[in-house]
Amino acid sequence: MKQKFILIFLYFCSLEFAFGLELYINGGKENNKNFAVLNIIHDKPFLCQETLNRNSEVESILCKFDQKLASRVSSSNTLFFVIEPELQKKGFYLRITPNKKIKLFNTAFNINTPYPIPLETNIESKRWQIVGYEDTLPFLEDKPSEGLNFPITFNDIIGYPSIGVLDVRMSPISDNTGSADKDSFLKIQSLIANKSYREALIAIDEMSSLFPNTIFKRDILYLKIIALDGLASEENYEDIITLAKTWQNAYPTDIHISEILYIIAKTYAKMDFFEEASYYYRRLFDEYKGDQFELLARLDYGKNLYLRGERKLVLNLYQSVLNETQNLDIASLASIALGEYYREMDKEEAQKYLQSVLQANPTFFEKDVPTYYNMLKQWTEKGIYTVPAQIAELLFLSLDEDYPEYRDILKDVAIWYDKSENLPKAHHYYQLLLQNPTDGKEEEEIKELDDILLLKLDEDDVEKRLEHYDYVLKNYEGKEEAKKALEKKIETLFQEKHYEEIFALRNELEENNPLLLGAVAALVKDSLSEDNCKSAAYYGNLYAEKIPLEESEKFDLLQCLYQNQQYIPAQKIAQEALQKITKAENKEKWLYYLGWVEYQLQNYPKAALASRDALNLLSKEKYNDIAWVLFMALNHEKRKEEAFNLLPILEEKLKDNEKMIEIYRIVLLNALEKKDDTAIKIYAQKIIDLQNKYQHYEYSPWVELSLVETLNREAKFQESLQLLLSAQTHISKPQEKIQIYYLQGYLNHKLNKIPEAIQAYTECEAVDIQSPWKNLCIDAKKLLESETTEQNNE
Repeated sequence: MKQKFILIFLYFCSLEFAFGLELYINGGKENNKNFAVLNIIHDKPFLCQETLNRNSEVESILCKFDQKLASRVSSSNTLFFVIEPELQKKGFYLRITPNKKIKLFNTAFNINTPYPIPLETNIESKRWQIVGYEDTLPFLEDKPSEGLNFPITFNDIIGYPSIGVLDVRMSPISDNTGSADKDSFLKIQSLIANKSYREALIAIDEMSSLFPNTIFKRDILYLKIIALDGLASEENYEDIITLAKTWQNAYPTDIHISEILYIIAKTYAKMDFFEEASYYYRRLFDEYKGDQFELLARLDYGKNLYLRGERKLVLNLYQSVLNETQNLDIASLASIALGEYYREMDKEEAQKYLQSVLQANPTFFEKDVPTYYNMLKQWTEKGIYTVPAQIAELLFLSLDEDYPEYRDILKDVAIWYDKSENLPKAHHYYQLLLQNPTDGKEEEEIKELDDILLLKLDEDDVEKRLEHYDYVLKNYEGKEEAKKALEKKIETLFQEKHYEEIFALRNELEENNPLLLGAVAALVKDSLSEDNCKSAAYYGNLYAEKIPLEESEKFDLLQCLYQNQQYIPAQKIAQEALQKITKAENKEKWLYYLGWVEYQLQNYPKAALASRDALNLLSKEKYNDIAWVLFMALNHEKRKEEAFNLLPILEEKLKDNEKMIEIYRIVLLNALEKKDDTAIKIYAQKIIDLQNKYQHYEYSPWVELSLVETLNREAKFQESLQLLLSAQTHISKPQEKIQIYYLQGYLNHKLNKIPEAIQAYTECEAVDIQSPWKNLCIDAKKLLESETTEQNNE
């Protein structure tokens, strides 16, 4: 007898539609060959018909529905089926075409009746099944029966025999057992559906621990990937890649495989492994053409190409998704991507794409308010207000008052309508803000904005408004009207981005005036963007930590201030930033500069504290020289033992760095003081080597003479002589030359090199300067010549 091995599993992403249509796929194996069953269920009878080709094989199946879809549905491509929705004027079709072979069955009959052999008389049914298979239809045989067909009946009590659900070993599962893992699984599904990803991950780990052999293993692993991806946390990227690759290798024909490939691709892209990401993008493009995740992959691939500056293909990728998709949300994403693409170069074209989403899918933006609110702010930063104001208004109207950014969005709606010249709307939302101000300062701010708005209603010409403010300032000097006019003038100048003019009026404004500080911030940002550090330092020196900048911008300003020796404002910015930072790893760069700044200000105790903290956090090689600061600060504080304990760290971090010359000089001085000949030889030689490397001889001939003195005590005259000859090449001061020549003469004499000694004394004598060393040279030369003459006479 032929043995049949059957594996049945359920795909969990079934589709349910608002008007009662449900699609889901079962799959399995029979005789080691895959098959799948597409179930189509509706609450009203509908027609499904096969179309055959010349070989009498099913070419396609068309199912017709009288009602329209409540929302657009994307095509789907599985191992056996291509499912394509077709919108009609009076209804909706589903066309199913085979990737292998398919067969249609009417399953509207209840087989749990006493008479389970029905007659198919209706061409319409509430339930249809389409079986996808490879070669032969599973579980059915076409050969005719040669026996008699006796109907078999079952009474209502016994019913029709049923095996029920099978476990992974193909054994029946009792209705009274196994419910715990099912309940856990359903809970996880619910958490994922509600985007409660952290709770879902905890539940998945608990379920995996309690039910290691659960029949839902494949599915909870899939849901774990979805949860990790949903968290969008950088620390999860490697886990996502590992788990997703394992999953797709284990279940290559699963209905979710395109989604998993998409997750792998976009995760690699986030990790800047673009070559690896491209491989998975191409797999989606080649193997899952038209699938919703292939379309999403095109958008993500285009976004990454754009960020990398490879923009030739981006427009075509975005446009192809918009043209091909039947999914309204994917079409919305494609339109937004196209809007972002045109935002920099064609503001009108960009707004058209954003407007199309607003008209066709207005609730789309409500699905992720933080993301799209931030996107709208980026658009307004480019001077695009009309459509962003309308979308922001929709977001605002959809929110409860306890939403964290409720008031921020309300304020932006008012301002953006103001700037888009929709003044009635702007006035309406300004008035809403004034109904419940958070504090007096905000109330005043909003009222002034509304006052300016009302002024705009009377006069749109900026130049005329400014002329009016100047007239008030001149004629109402010292009065409240002049103060108000100055405020409005500053506000107008700020709106027009005339930051230099605001800066020129700084002496007439309070030091903490937010618009003045905002203008200074803008000027600093412009200077930084133009790499004009001197200009940035000029503005930063006046207002330092008060300037409202992002953390990265403040750090850039700090560096400019340090480069331009503006140490006090640099100190204030660093101290203020460190008070706000909570994570230790984010403090390193700020402590590094604070250490240097305090050292330059000769605040050595504070320099030691900051540099020690920076050294403890040290992770970047470019900050290695903070160890130098710590050493020098401790040395200035006469804490030599602590400083010298840092030598191993300094030699590890700085090694052959030029800054080590100063370190070794201090250590050498200590060795000379203690007359430690071993230490003198080590550190004098280190200084000489580094000076030679960098061709910088700041401590010559002092260092060479210190080493020579030590070598002479050990009678190493030849070594001393070579050292002096080497030092002679980079000594220019006459006084130092005389000393070197004298010692050369002395050492040559010691080595019994009389001619060379006389020659050295002669060169010493020739130096045109008076010096005790020169007198010694002259006397030594005379004595040596006298001794030589006497020896020759003998």
